[in-house]
Amino acid sequence: MSRRGWVGARWAGICLAAVIVTATQAFPAGAKTHDMARISPALLALAQSHLKDNLPVIVRASSKQNDNKHQNNGHDAERAAAAVTRAEGKTGRALSIVGGASATLTGAEILALAKDSDVSYIASDDLVMATFDPAGAAALASSPGVLAVGAPDVWRQLGVTGKGVGVAILDSGIAPHPDLAGRIVASVDFTAGGTSGTLVAPADPGGHGTHVAGIVAGDGTASGGAYTGVAPGANVVDVRVITASGSTTVSTLIAGMQWVLAHRSQYNIRVVNLSLGARATTSYVDDPLATAVEVLVFAGIAVVVSAGNDGPSPSTITTPGTDPYVITVGGIDDNGTATTADDALAAWSSRGPTPIDGLAKPDLVAPGRKIVSLRSPGSTLDIGLPDRVVAGLDLLAPAYFRLSGTSMAAPAVTGVVALMLERNAALTPGQVKDRLKSTATPLAYGSTYTTGSGLVSAAAAVAAAGKTAGAAADPVSAGFASLMYKFLYGQPLVWRDLAFNGGVDSNGVLWSAVTWSNVAWDATTWANLKWESFNWSTVSWQDIAWEDIAWEGITWEALNLKAKSKGVKVRRGWEALD
Repeated sequence: MSRRGWVGARWAGICLAAVIVTATQAFPAGAKTHDMARISPALLALAQSHLKDNLPVIVRASSKQNDNKHQNNGHDAERAAAAVTRAEGKTGRALSIVGGASATLTGAEILALAKDSDVSYIASDDLVMATFDPAGAAALASSPGVLAVGAPDVWRQLGVTGKGVGVAILDSGIAPHPDLAGRIVASVDFTAGGTSGTLVAPADPGGHGTHVAGIVAGDGTASGGAYTGVAPGANVVDVRVITASGSTTVSTLIAGMQWVLAHRSQYNIRVVNLSLGARATTSYVDDPLATAVEVLVFAGIAVVVSAGNDGPSPSTITTPGTDPYVITVGGIDDNGTATTADDALAAWSSRGPTPIDGLAKPDLVAPGRKIVSLRSPGSTLDIGLPDRVVAGLDLLAPAYFRLSGTSMAAPAVTGVVALMLERNAALTPGQVKDRLKSTATPLAYGSTYTTGSGLVSAAAAVAAAGKTAGAAADPVSAGFASLMYKFLYGQPLVWRDLAFNGGVDSNGVLWSAVTWSNVAWDATTWANLKWESFNWSTVSWQDIAWEDIAWEGITWEALNLKAKSKGVKVRRGWEALD
């Protein structure tokens, strides 16, 4: 395979490692017990057929509803880790944002772990790929994507450029570039392991994150303004979660989101861009990535996610774009013009409905084919795809690069969100999403499951006025609901539909008679709750972002004591995974 072909194969299309998803043998008789229901279906099949092989997982602790409602949420991570040690597994990262921890266990240990009462759910810690540039987008051409979404009109007419708004780019890093000078306000690296991350100098060994950051916030310095991003005044926060080869794991991505939650006030992070995805193998209700993005959304951070590049087949939206609370973006081919008359849906853009749940996605679309943005010299992409280099003002030192995919469409929408939030900082993520969809330009082609509400319109979205409902009516994930119990306890319970489930909860209690003292905190309740009715300002998000757990000190001894109390021999050696 050529160098170029190798690079494209590493960075494109395939969202999950084959070893994670290829097990398809039927479950043995009696396997689907209550305990086994705590394991995601694909992982259960894999564990049963690989009893002695080590498998990476994410373990979510069960909800302790009788605990003090002010208990630090980080204890959920400790309880998950303690359960792993009792099963003789190796603990990795503390993932408080999803109420659990990453770990490595054999198939047999996973089956044993599912029987632990402290465990709520076990999911695969799958590989996730940054996806872009399918074969059909190989030809070199210029893209007027910024013009197509109308960003220059916002700069000229409203004087809004995203100034002061923090945008977290969870990607392969962000290289120093003249177009971002002075606006890369923080860089943190999770690719070397750990939960709290390591502050580093800006860099991008992969090349993907720099391109994404330029679409969001490049100011065109090195091109005389020709290749300007959508929000050229915004600040960017570099959260490196993807390796130089284009891959990451679910737990690494969650750790990056946990860092964003912990530092959102410090850097005024109001929007997160996730130009990546994994094949959805379970309902978003049980997906750890869905829990993490929902925490960010309810904490006041809009989350924009690429739809994936697995089209034209239906039901190919990737996770976490399958979650109803994020803004999922598909890609169109603008045919090199700013008019929509000659646009078309990009063949590679993933289609809805979402796998498993059948939700309508993507939410909207943006230009994603042949997009020119910032170059990271010497990166994997830069070396592997030299024909994508685009010159700026200095012909001897080209500063730009051309790529295609929904990875390029998503940051165009992220930039529009930054413009919206500079104009009106009080907007909630739900209101942002509602305005984006309600002001999108209708398209003559496509459908709800291909182009969503239409092409994002920066001018219309930023200028929109009036209050919107701005909240999804879909149930939240089970992990999010479990996390929130202790923080919301005592607030008024407001129901979406008093006739839901025959007018009663799962215990047969009339909705009007349900109180915190008799509430059945289960899927039936979560589905009928009006989550937007809660006062989210009272939630201690810092407790949920409890990132500095000292596994090797007091915490380790606590885990050791818990394990010994049940007669389990505790073995060390998992520290190397962190």
